[in-house]
Amino acid sequence: MKITMGCRLLVAVLVASTSPVLATAPADPCRAPDDVAGAVAALPKVAAVLKPRAVLDILAIGSATMFGPEATLAPGTVTMQSLGAGPAATEAKVFNKAASDRAFPMQMAAALRNAVPGMDVRVTVRGGRSLLATDMLRLMRAELEAKRYDLVLWQTGTVEAVRNVPPGEFGQTLSDGAEAVLASGANLVLVDPQYSRFLQTNSNVEPYEQGLQQIAAMPGVVLFRRYDLMRTWVNESQIDLERTPRAERDKVIETLHACLGKHLARFVLESARS
Repeated sequence: MKITMGCRLLVAVLVASTSPVLATAPADPCRAPDDVAGAVAALPKVAAVLKPRAVLDILAIGSATMFGPEATLAPGTVTMQSLGAGPAATEAKVFNKAASDRAFPMQMAAALRNAVPGMDVRVTVRGGRSLLATDMLRLMRAELEAKRYDLVLWQTGTVEAVRNVPPGEFGQTLSDGAEAVLASGANLVLVDPQYSRFLQTNSNVEPYEQGLQQIAAMPGVVLFRRYDLMRTWVNESQIDLERTPRAERDKVIETLHACLGKHLARFVLESARS
């Protein structure tokens, strides 16, 4: 009996020492319910370009977040205000620079290329810090007159909520912009405000969300619900910039851009194929 027990123990030790360790895979920080980013709707112009050897030209208009992690954390932005770094700058500033490859519009483009092998995706980013929708509309019209695009991303509403811009004025600007985009032959993806506890506590975002939803009911227009997506990540303790230690913020903001780009690409593809 002693020999038998000894053999069993020896076999158990050998098996344990030679078997691979089954490590638990880290949770995906980008995970979210399929419908949290918004309801898909037809994007016929984009659908016509989703094929090999085609070129998808995208115009991305918005705030500092469109330019990448570095611009997102720049002094004077709403993000820095939410992190307790002082009030956001009141003076609007148009950025005259290219967006970082790590910016979420660029990461969206990379994901679209991977999803449709052989298709090229070109992104032009315009915008800046503390810009209102009216400021962005001027930039948008100038770009639409200079070049033909298949898709326009318009990220707006955060600054309006912070400054308490009359919702009716915001809605009219959105309507004018949507009409300009559709008249140019492009489709429009609206991107709503970023979520933060600071914004939720200090501003009434709902009227601006309603304005975006109304415009998204137009044919060829959809709304990517960044606010709900980011709130989900915060509530699930996946991506929470406001509670991230200062030394780790750069890494977390990069993750945020990567996840936004991933979900935005999937949203555009599902809308185009709906």
